[in-house]
Amino acid sequence: MGDSAFATTAPALLATGFSPIPIMPNSKLPGTDSPMKNWHGWCRKVAPPNAIAGWSRYPDCGIGVCLGRGLICIDIDFEPAMDALLEMLPPSTVQKKGRKGISLFYRGNTDSIRSRNFRTPERGGLVDLLAEGKQTVLPPSIHPDTGEPYYWWTDDTLLDVRLDQLTELPDDIAERIGEVLKAYGYDPQAERFAQSLDAPTTRCVADPGRLDAASVFRKVNDFALANLTAWVPHLGLQRCYRSGVGFKAVAEWRSSGTGRALQARALNLSFKADGIRDFGDGRGYTPVDVVIEARRESAPEALEWLALRLGVTLGDPEASALADRIIAAAMKKKT
Repeated sequence: MGDSAFATTAPALLATGFSPIPIMPNSKLPGTDSPMKNWHGWCRKVAPPNAIAGWSRYPDCGIGVCLGRGLICIDIDFEPAMDALLEMLPPSTVQKKGRKGISLFYRGNTDSIRSRNFRTPERGGLVDLLAEGKQTVLPPSIHPDTGEPYYWWTDDTLLDVRLDQLTELPDDIAERIGEVLKAYGYDPQAERFAQSLDAPTTRCVADPGRLDAASVFRKVNDFALANLTAWVPHLGLQRCYRSGVGFKAVAEWRSSGTGRALQARALNLSFKADGIRDFGDGRGYTPVDVVIEARRESAPEALEWLALRLGVTLGDPEASALADRIIAAAMKKKT
C-alpha cells in the first residue's frame, strides 16, 4: 500500500458507509495517473475491495467521496451570500474547506434532489448543489491551486459519522437556495428556460442566419444521434453494449416494472441514429434527455458535456460557449 491521502483515508470512509474515489495528483478529477472513465457508477454503489486496493497503490492520489445514495454536498464559494445561505440552510455538522468558501454535507432524497449549479446570467459561480453523479474532494487531499491540504471545518467528519447521523435536507432545497440567491444575481427564469430546451417539441425560433439557444440544442442533438460511439459508452450505463449500428443498455434512472435487480434488468434502452427509446415504458428521449437522466445534471450541464464529447465546443464558432448562449437567450426572452 502507498501512503497517499486515498490509501490512508479510504478505509475510514468505507467504514462509515460512503463511497471513496481516488483523485489525480494536482487535480480535482477522479483518477490515478490519468482521468478515470465511467467513475459515476461509484455514486450508486461502493467500489469492491480489489478496486480500492488497486487505487491505494498510487502514492500521490487524493481522495474524493462520490455523492448520491442519500449523500449531498452544498458547496458555497460566493462569500457575499454566505451568511444568508447559512441562515436558511439546516445546520450542517460536517463541513470542509479548501481554497475558499465552505462545503456542507447533508443527507437527503437523491431521487428528488438533483445536482444544480447556481450561476449568474454572466456565468458567475454562486453555489453548487452536488448530489448523485457528482463527487467532491476530501481532506487531506492537496488543493491544486494552493498546494495546501483541504481540511475539516467541524469536529465531526465523514470518517466518523454515518449517513443517518447527518442533517436531513428538504426535497425543495434547490428552490430555497434559488430564492436566497436572487438577491445576488441568480435568475430562476433563465434556468427554467434552459430546462425547457430538453423537450422534444422544442422549435427553433431563430431568424434566418442567426443561431439561438434552441438551434444550438438541436444542432448538438442531431450530431449526437449521428455519432453515438462518441458519447454513449461514456455514460456508464448498466450493461451498455453495441447492438448493430447502435447501442442497448438499462434505463437505470427509472424503477423496474418487474422488480429485478439493476444488473438483471432487460436492455430496454435502445440507441439508434433515428432516435432513442426506452421500450420498457415507451418513452422517447433526445440525447440531452439521456445525459440529464444518466448523469443527474441540469440541461445546460448536460448540453455542455455532450458537446464536449462530440468535439463541437472548440473550433466551431456556431456551437462555442453553449451554456453561455442558453443563458443569454433566456435573458432576451424576458419581457
